[in-house]
Amino acid sequence: MQSFSVLNISTGTVHDIPDARTSLHAPQTFFSGVAFSGDGTRVYASLGSLTRPEGDGGRATGNGIAVFSFVNGELKPQTLLKLPLVPLHPGKTTPLWSPNGFKNAIPYPAAIAVIPGARERLLVAENLSDSVALLDASSGKIEHTFDLSSGASVPSTYPIAVAVTSDGTRAFVALWNASEVVELDLAHNTIARRVDLMKAHTPTAPGSHPCAFVLDERAGILYVALSNRDAIAAVRVSGRHHQQELSVAGYFDTRLPGQSYFGAEPDALAENADGTRLYAANLGSDAVAVIDPRHLKPIDDQRGMTEPIGFVPTELMPTALAFSDGTLYVATDKGEGTGPNNMPQAPGAHSRTTSGMERGFTYAPTLIHGSLASLKEQGIESNLKPSTQVVLESNRMRAAQETITFASGRNPIKHVIYIIKENRTYDQVFGDLEKNGHPVGNGDPKLTMYGAAITPNQHKLALQFGVLDNFFDSGEVSGEGHVWSTAAIGTDYLEKTWQINYRGAQRTYDYEGMVADGYPLLQHIPDVNEPASNYIWSNFAAHGKSIYHFAEYVSSIFCGERQAVERDRHLSATDPQLGAMSGGEAICPSPEIKPGQPLPAKWGGGKNLWPWSIPRLAENVATKPELVGHFAPESPDFNLRVPDQIRVDVFLHHFAQWKSDRAAGHDTMPDYILLRLPNDHTAGTRPGGPTPRSSVADNDLAVGRAVEAVSHSAYWDDTAFFILEDDAQNGADHVDAHRSLGLVISKYAPHPKPDEAAVVDSRFYSTVSMLRTMETLLGVPPMNNNDAFASLISSLFTGPGDQTPYNADYSNRDNGLIYTANKPNAVGAAASMKMDFTHADRAPTDKLNLILWQDARGAEPPPAMILEKHRKHKDDDDD
Repeated sequence: MQSFSVLNISTGTVHDIPDARTSLHAPQTFFSGVAFSGDGTRVYASLGSLTRPEGDGGRATGNGIAVFSFVNGELKPQTLLKLPLVPLHPGKTTPLWSPNGFKNAIPYPAAIAVIPGARERLLVAENLSDSVALLDASSGKIEHTFDLSSGASVPSTYPIAVAVTSDGTRAFVALWNASEVVELDLAHNTIARRVDLMKAHTPTAPGSHPCAFVLDERAGILYVALSNRDAIAAVRVSGRHHQQELSVAGYFDTRLPGQSYFGAEPDALAENADGTRLYAANLGSDAVAVIDPRHLKPIDDQRGMTEPIGFVPTELMPTALAFSDGTLYVATDKGEGTGPNNMPQAPGAHSRTTSGMERGFTYAPTLIHGSLASLKEQGIESNLKPSTQVVLESNRMRAAQETITFASGRNPIKHVIYIIKENRTYDQVFGDLEKNGHPVGNGDPKLTMYGAAITPNQHKLALQFGVLDNFFDSGEVSGEGHVWSTAAIGTDYLEKTWQINYRGAQRTYDYEGMVADGYPLLQHIPDVNEPASNYIWSNFAAHGKSIYHFAEYVSSIFCGERQAVERDRHLSATDPQLGAMSGGEAICPSPEIKPGQPLPAKWGGGKNLWPWSIPRLAENVATKPELVGHFAPESPDFNLRVPDQIRVDVFLHHFAQWKSDRAAGHDTMPDYILLRLPNDHTAGTRPGGPTPRSSVADNDLAVGRAVEAVSHSAYWDDTAFFILEDDAQNGADHVDAHRSLGLVISKYAPHPKPDEAAVVDSRFYSTVSMLRTMETLLGVPPMNNNDAFASLISSLFTGPGDQTPYNADYSNRDNGLIYTANKPNAVGAAASMKMDFTHADRAPTDKLNLILWQDARGAEPPPAMILEKHRKHKDDDDD
């Protein structure tokens, strides 16, 4: 959104602040931190944005503090205190572009604290420059900048929260990615002390994420939410006789009763008036933990952390708390969640002032509305026991332990193959699912764009091995979806930043081990986007299972693809681990493989049969340490001009060796394999490139060929496939915007009853269910509290073990559909030419979806979700 509101808690009135782009002439802004002046007559709001070079999705930028008057309940814009770029110290580098190249860091204000005194000053956490600015609140003059960076890369520490003592002499800063709190001496403008908070022992392991503060000077304690450790640190800031210090007094646990796995993720704090209650918002468990801080156990107490006395349920993902006059205010990020998206976007409560979100196009992110609840302290206390029970029930903490029971009584599965695809809803593909003229499953054919003629293999697979018509993707978009698809959980960083990118590219698009346009693994810092429980491959590797990836969390650099040379000049271009970070231009015989030219042997050989040039892969690099040496170096990542037939050929080349080894008595196929097949995302209707139907058919055939090869081998006895979309954002669905297609395929799938066309399981399942089912089959424990209590997809392993091998449908190869290119006059061709398809979700979803519908269904009226064009703004992607 481009505006914010202030709630008058005494009257219940909501005061809207106008669009800051218009009133303050800040071209691209968002509000990430708000503070009131000492006398309560002014509001300070942080405005942050990125700077990108022209031709790279560039925008004019605005980083600063917006100042508003607040008199008699009325808000009026006054001025903008601009924050300048932060010069880098010698030896430090940044991957983020600024007008001076890569010589300055972008301040990007994340939090504001007011320093009391006759002359009011502000302390601003500058998130992307690893610094804190001290400035005059009237003039905006920068009086001092505190450098809180660590190592050579900026950003690396990500300052996120600030607090100032009542006498204005000391301040505290949370370093999101450094697992530290830093004390600033404001009298001398120096860094006074640092304290580590549950910091990992290795430099690239996920940090503890200190992200929110409550400073209780009466108790001499600074409470710090550690979102990535399910904990709150009580940091002693003063002892006896008010002697200054900075040390950990103890920790509070925010997990639910009986919860042993990670997943509470506290990200906001509040304290009641007399300091007898501390409240923590758990975004992971949709609850507020109620804590009595007087029961804090000392740090050296062997009994562990202090537990909450109870919990209060909230709507989805609480992210902010405040306490005033006996009332706790709880703000959530996702409110009541989503629903069907086969209708126009409904206006929000304050749509007149949030014009940036007004649109006819409807998909998961536009269906999400935050919420604000007010809870009386007395009511919280009197209802704490029953409200805790509600939280336990909603988090399935009392769910019965599920198992997978095979007909033979034993588990034969030794290998799982996980295929991740891109961005389709259930109705888009399976809305027309039928057999012998009778509908199968809960689909709406009016919303189907890529039905049986385009995706014959997925239709055949569903009918043979089982239909999951109530399967939901856990993520809303790919930046979030690939994390949930491999980790079964997100992080506070992920949930607080992806929406900022989507609403106007005001934050970097962080994905698959890349953050702030850099690779933390190669920068030797923690990945602030990584959950404490890591990823499914980490879990398998930690429990002795072999792993292998085909292009997921693996970054490709293609021949002729120029990187930011100046950004990475400090790196050695000969280092084979650098991959996409290596800079410069990869040296290859030619940058692409033209139609009719030979394909590399590692890509299956033969000739390029497609009528477009295919980019040539130079090298790959793993973005996570467990994957180094355990990925296919020849398998390309997301690039949509590389057909999925090539990706499956790479897989089949490896599979041929595993099959040969097995025939010789050695089972060398990894226990866990992840195969990325992204082309059902489509690349729009760019002339000369693959048509949308060609891309989807190509993807479908690749899936069919992978299953065919395994099922016609000895591995059919002990292998299961799990196939899903990372998210469902690119289409309409009459049940929910998250509903998508999921396939579970094995020799042990059940057969339909005589009166059934197919086995249909309509139980609720999610992305997390697939991950937990894979873990269960391979005999490893869950990663976190989400997969620990997710429903197992056990129904599709109850058959007698006699499913026949699958024979792929090659009709769309034989009829030439997968080789079809867009014509110059294709619908949406001009708009598609302006879209970025180098990585997932860089193309504007609303414009792309309308083009895809018109391409798929011609003049047929599109569903209401994409019928209306949203109002044009100067920040639109194709301006």
